[in-house]
Formats: sequence, structure tokens, C-alpha cells
Amino acid sequence: MLRSMFETILLELTAFVGALHLLAPLLVRSTMRFSGVCQLSKVPVDGLSDEAATTFRQRIPELVELGFEFLGCYDCGSLSSETHSYMAYFCNRRTNDFASVSMLVTPRRTTSYLEFSTSFTNGLILETNTNDSLPLTPAQPENRIFRFPNVRPGGELYRIHRLLIEKHAAGLWAKAEAGGDELLRYKSVIENYGPRHTRIGYMELAEDGTSYQLTWRGACLVAWRGLWPTSIVRRLQQRHLMQSELDSLELRGVAALQKA
Repeated sequence: MLRSMFETILLELTAFVGALHLLAPLLVRSTMRFSGVCQLSKVPVDGLSDEAATTFRQRIPELVELGFEFLGCYDCGSLSSETHSYMAYFCNRRTNDFASVSMLVTPRRTTSYLEFSTSFTNGLILETNTNDSLPLTPAQPENRIFRFPNVRPGGELYRIHRLLIEKHAAGLWAKAEAGGDELLRYKSVIENYGPRHTRIGYMELAEDGTSYQLTWRGACLVAWRGLWPTSIVRRLQQRHLMQSELDSLELRGVAALQKA
């Protein structure tokens, strides 16, 4: 009897997971849109919501202490369906490193993360952040992203970023942005998102001519990567890869951070 009950539960679970994998692509293709234009509006910290203002105020002095110039807070608008984004942006003119504190507001929750970014003259980009959300589409080969959600202090994350530069970009020249043009780097990333995914078959220009939607191929792959059990496997793989990166820096004293 117990075996029969177990088999029934297993069949029902299999049918449920199968139905999700059939219906999810329909849902994400019909609802997800990505902006093709990045319009940034500079706002004072006091002009933000209490949650955003508190998050940015906690990070601003920390990053200034690390040698970054605070360039301002920005309302980034709706970059994808049912989201609203805000950002505090910083530049270290000595090293040509950039830092940002990003906040994403959705109907379900609000998340934020810290990121350090360095672009090099050969096209390589290294990013080190605390974002625990994995991308559902392929990354650019020339863009190396390292995610350490357990590393909360900005100083520790920046130390890891600099060590990763030593490991992956030794001898390369970091690219600077002229004063007043620092935001062009961020805008180009956002505005290239849709065209880049169009080139690899994940997206296409929507009927409004200003936003992008998923193709059927893209919708299937995005939905399936975000569903169980694939999502669990991907998260375990990501954690292993990031731990391997920290272990490779063990002699420099940072390998234990991700294990905390």
C-alpha cells in the first residue's frame, strides 16, 4: 500500500512539473518585456523611498572611504516588466574601477546588491558583486562575472575584485571614462541587452519598436532554467565555481569568506 501511494505521489509530481515546463514558456513570453532605451534621472538621496535611501546611505561613506567618488543616485525606470530600478554610481579615478549599488523593486520584493566593475582596453570586463540572482540567459564571453552574496562588507568585496583582476587581467590596461561621461558605460550595457540577445536568438524587437520580447526559443530556455530541478543544479554549480575562485586566492587570505 505504501509503495502504491509513493508511486501515485511520484506520478502526480511528475505530471505537475511537466505541466509547469509546458506552461511557463507561454507565461514568460507573453509577460516579459525588456527596455531598449536607458533613461537615467538623477535624484537626491532624500528623494528616494525610505528603503532605497537607507540602503544607499549605508554604502556611500563605505565606498568613498575605499577611494571612490560618488557620482549620484539615479532612477533607472522600468528596465523589464513589472520592475523599477534605482542605482547609486561611483568611480575610482586612480584605478578606473566603477562601483554601483543597485536596487530592484518588484511587486513581490525589493532586492539590492553591490558591484565593482572594471573594463579593459582589450574588451574584457570583470564584475564582482553580491547579487544572488543567477542570469537565465547566456553571458557575454568577454564579460566575467563573479557573484559572492555572502561577502557583505564593501571593503572585502573590493579586495576580492582587485585580486581577481590580478588573476584574470594581469598586465591589461583598465579603461577610463572622461569626466561627465561615466554613465555612458552603464547605459551602453543596458541598451545593448536587447540587441545582443536578438543576435543569439533569445529576443526580438517587440511591436512597440522600443522594447524587446523573448522568442519562443528564448522563452523556453529562460523558463526551464528558472524551474526546479534545473534551478537547484545551476545554483549548486555556481556556488562551486565561485568557491573555486576564492580557493584559488587562498594564499591571499580570502578563501574563507564564501564559506561563512
